[in-house]
Amino acid sequence: MRSAEYVFGKNGYHQSSITEITQNAGVSLGSFYTYFESKFHIFETLLWEMVRGLIEVIKKRTIGIQNRIELEKEGFKAFFDFIKERPYWYSLFPQAEFVDKKLYQEIFEKFAESYVLRIQDSINKGEIRPVDPEILVYSFIGITNYIGMKWIIWDKKDVDDDLIEELMSFIKFGIAPEQNLK
Repeated sequence: MRSAEYVFGKNGYHQSSITEITQNAGVSLGSFYTYFESKFHIFETLLWEMVRGLIEVIKKRTIGIQNRIELEKEGFKAFFDFIKERPYWYSLFPQAEFVDKKLYQEIFEKFAESYVLRIQDSINKGEIRPVDPEILVYSFIGITNYIGMKWIIWDKKDVDDDLIEELMSFIKFGIAPEQNLK
């Protein structure tokens, strides 16, 4: 799986081969077919494994946090740490849209599904103001995706506490002028 992540991430899905994946992993072609039916099968399995890995990291880092704002803050930090460890996320997921649009949509909807429910629960509890939870979730996904791409991948910088505080200021107060934040 790590070999496939590397090869697909480096070359792209269409330019990658099962032979290159197995050579990079140091296993035989026959071993590949013991576990996977095709190049698409390992690609699909890899994407789902990465999403599960991200969810697991976020759950571990946010366990026991009751305050929604603090939960989001720690979840964002967990996402950025995950991306530092697995930077091919930014190559693999955009490719998925062009490999199999249905799979791409299914992955994002599955990830967002429980997140939307948790945001709705926080709205119901009065922890955050009432807004469409689906819009909020997809906005958070978009914000963190592009911040991670810019800072971690393109600029090779750490997402430090100052950046997280700026992000959280935006999350808490939006773009309203300071006099309207009272």
